[in-house]
This record gives sequence, structure tokens and C-alpha cells, in this order.
Amino acid sequence: GDRRAAGAPQDGVRHDMSVWVRLADDPPGPVARLLPDLPAGRLTDGVVTLRRLAPDDADALYRLHTLPEVVANRVPPAPPTRDWAERRCHLAEHHWLAGRAADLAVLDATTGGFAGGCALFYDEPSTGQAMLGYSLLPEARGRGFASRAVRLVTDWAFDIGLARLWAGTREENVASRRVLEKAGFRREGLLRGRLPGPDGTRVDSVLHAVLATDRPAGPAR
Repeated sequence: GDRRAAGAPQDGVRHDMSVWVRLADDPPGPVARLLPDLPAGRLTDGVVTLRRLAPDDADALYRLHTLPEVVANRVPPAPPTRDWAERRCHLAEHHWLAGRAADLAVLDATTGGFAGGCALFYDEPSTGQAMLGYSLLPEARGRGFASRAVRLVTDWAFDIGLARLWAGTREENVASRRVLEKAGFRREGLLRGRLPGPDGTRVDSVLHAVLATDRPAGPAR
């Protein structure tokens, strides 16, 4: 787990410590990871490419998450700081190794340019369930990038043994719901007052999900 502010002060700031433990009677060999690395370090369908979020992505990630339409769908709906973007990019590999999240940069496969982000949050390892989130920069929208990215992550998640992925959207976010439907997600219901809204309000969330058993039979895609 994490030990908050357990590290020795650096420049007057105490840092969190990540704690890993091995016992004398643990079985030999490496521990199976909840979220293994991507095959060859990336996922691609020739149109979009997904790779692990890296420290150099901080500027693009900050720009993405401070767009008004992206802020409106954040939890809570408030713009992040530049420090938040740097920390998220810096800790992406750590969270992946710990099995918490697979935080991905979405790239245009032709140009290699940053197009957006897609993240799988392993919120229930005991049941094989994870949450999916995604967003694109304005210049990358309308090109099918989001649904392609979601399909790539969904197939990878099921290939490594997850059983169920879910995503929530605000009811008025029709574009996001269409992305999920194109990627095979089904609407499961409405969660009333699920999300914090502006000025202390609560916002409904439309729940979508896809199961590993929803995929066509046959070899993995």
C-alpha cells in the first residue's frame, strides 16, 4: 500500500512511500501482476495507438483536462492544477505496477501525435471488474478515435482475465454514450445523484457495461 508522507523531507516536503512486502513463507518466483504490461508496449489498430502515459505527456494532459467540456465531466467538475497533471503522468507506471490503473495516452497512429487519454481503473479486482474513462482533444474528435481506443482497451482487459468493464456518463453526454455503444457497451441503468455537480448539486449518471462473455466466440481479436 501507500504510507502517506512517510518519506524523508525533500525541500521541506514529505513524500508518500509505496510499500512492498515479502514474507519468508511466500511462494517462490515472481508475483502475478493484476495489470500486466501491454504486448510490445502498446495497443494499436493502425488508426490509433495506445501506450502508457509518461512524464512528457504532462503538458498535453493538462490541456486536455482543462477544456471546459472535459472539466464538466470530471469528478468533481473542477479544473485540475498543472501539478496534478505532472503527478498523474509521473505516477502512471507506479499505479500500473501496483495493479490500480492502466493510464494510457491515445495517439494518432499515423502522426504519433497526442490525441487524448484513456484509463482503466481496476476498482474491484476481487470480482474482475474495472472502470473505463476517456477523453479526446478537439482536433482528434469526429474521427472514431474514442471508440477505437475503448475497443482496444476492452479487448486487452478481457484477454488478461477481467470479466466486466463499466463506464458512467452524464445523461446529456450523448457523444460519450455513442462511443460506448460502438465499443459494445450496453446501457444498464440510471444512477440518480451519483456524481457531484457544480455548486453542491448532484448529477445523475448513466451506467454502461460490457462483459467478457459479450465478445464473439473464437480467437481473441
